[in-house]
Amino acid sequence: MSWIFEGIDRKDEERKYSDWELIKRSIKRIAPYKRPMVISSITMVVATFTSLLTPLIFANIIDTLQNPQSTEIFFWILLAGGISYLFLSVLSWVNDYIINIQSAKFVPDFMVNLRGDIFSALQEQDMKFFDKHRSGRLNSRVSSDASDYGVAVSIVMTIVGHFLVLIFIFIILALINLPLALISAMVIPVLLVMSFLFRKIARITSMSFRRAHASVNSSMAESVNGIQVSKSFGVETEVLNEFKEVNERHFIAGFRRNVSMGMFFPFVDLLSAIGTMVILGFGGQAAISGIGIITAGTLYVFLSYLARFFFPITQLVNFYAQLQAGFAGYERILQVIDAEPEVQDLGNIEIDQIKGQIEFRNVNFEYVSDAPVLKDFSLTVPPGEKLAIVGHTGAGKTSIIALLARFYEFQGGKILIDEIPIRNIKLKSYRKHLGMVLQTPFLFNGTIEENIAYGRKDASDEDLQRALKISRVDEILEYLKDGLQTQVGEGGCLLSTGQRQLVSFARALLADPRILILDEATSSVDAYTESMIQESLEQLMRGRTSIVIAHRLSTVKNADRIIVLDQGKIIEEGTHEGLLRQGGEYANLYNTYFKHQEVAWVPEEMPQQVVIESTPPP
Repeated sequence: MSWIFEGIDRKDEERKYSDWELIKRSIKRIAPYKRPMVISSITMVVATFTSLLTPLIFANIIDTLQNPQSTEIFFWILLAGGISYLFLSVLSWVNDYIINIQSAKFVPDFMVNLRGDIFSALQEQDMKFFDKHRSGRLNSRVSSDASDYGVAVSIVMTIVGHFLVLIFIFIILALINLPLALISAMVIPVLLVMSFLFRKIARITSMSFRRAHASVNSSMAESVNGIQVSKSFGVETEVLNEFKEVNERHFIAGFRRNVSMGMFFPFVDLLSAIGTMVILGFGGQAAISGIGIITAGTLYVFLSYLARFFFPITQLVNFYAQLQAGFAGYERILQVIDAEPEVQDLGNIEIDQIKGQIEFRNVNFEYVSDAPVLKDFSLTVPPGEKLAIVGHTGAGKTSIIALLARFYEFQGGKILIDEIPIRNIKLKSYRKHLGMVLQTPFLFNGTIEENIAYGRKDASDEDLQRALKISRVDEILEYLKDGLQTQVGEGGCLLSTGQRQLVSFARALLADPRILILDEATSSVDAYTESMIQESLEQLMRGRTSIVIAHRLSTVKNADRIIVLDQGKIIEEGTHEGLLRQGGEYANLYNTYFKHQEVAWVPEEMPQQVVIESTPPP
């Protein structure tokens, strides 16, 4: 059986939660649904007694046939038996209906709350958590893992009934014939031992299958999101082959799980067949010999109950396998629910209004250990200042705004807002004063109006129209048939890049933040769209503390102050013209990135090395 574990990542065995811990957590989660579970259990008891009476009816008819009496008596016995059987069948249908109704009340609501808890836990995580976990794997927590656990929980409602059936039938078997009943019960210790051995196999293979399933989801999501890149490079075949490999691993993991679980059930059936054969041999010989130990009708009853005795055992074993699969899914769910974000919302200060002063005081930050991004970093931004941050890739520009937005936790120093440590301010209270416009704007599937009002759903029509006018969105609405009710599609795919960017400006403007962050907000649009956006930017930044990361000269040169970053440290700061005159790193960046964006300009007393030469067109 070692081949089942071949190629399986052994970290699947490094469990964070024991079975007992999972059971305790499950009981706590199920507790609010005790009413439907109690009703189902009581109905199961009634159903159990109902199912046990049917063999007695037919046994009485068989014994009557063996001992002929008057035709009239036999007719009434037969009629009574038929009516009793019909009544028990109707009662069984009523029991099943009640159980199904209670299950319908319990399971959907349970799943809604479970998925809600998972989604809520994801919303509370910081960006470092999402850096570590691919979106497809997280999606599988909400979908596949939750479904497996829901199946396991719904099984609990029927387990009680099966245990009762098992106990009651054994009592009846013992009353009919104690030696034969004891022989029948000998299979139970064997099954318990096999179940214990099977437990590890079921858990490991289930966890491996869940990981493989999450990889398929992740690969699918990644290929869809990156379809434009794949097509542009003409690598659709390669992407398909990569997906086939992931899908093949999913197939192998599923095959191993099904084989490992499936090999157990034939063993149970074999034990049942052996037990029935033994009972049939002993009991049949006694009935034929007529020694009075057991009659034919009684043997029929015994064999009927014996089949019913083995059935709940088989079901319980099957449930055990499903419970293991469900617990494997629940363990993965708990890894999300119990995950502690590094950015803790422990502040107790509510801020209704802020001036917008920002201070980084000796801040140290690293994404991974021993790889510092910011080292003893200090920066003060007065209220209302427009600060531009420039530097080469990896200099730490995006890290500064990520810390300011509290997406990540810094390891040393302080960040203060209006001289209040940022960790002391409630996150929701703080972030409502913060607005961000990113290089690649993200729009939610819905209308343009819904996206603009995303951060301020209670905005008045007057405020909305003002945001549309300042951001120039009103101009693009003239060309859209449905105007504000135009559907933007998933991620805003039905709008152009420039249109999405203008909508994102309108969204930030309507939210009316005191601190505005622009992360290369115009770098992905053409010059014409930028000219439209530039005026919107000036309106958007007016009167606000603004931090701009830009690769566009038009944005940088209008800043009140520019800082130049290199390896997490400020190496230069000043105005556009002042930094050009210094002839340092900013001048080098200007010559490298910015000079082609405007007509050559040479300030007075500008150092020779930064003079921009006009190159005639070819």
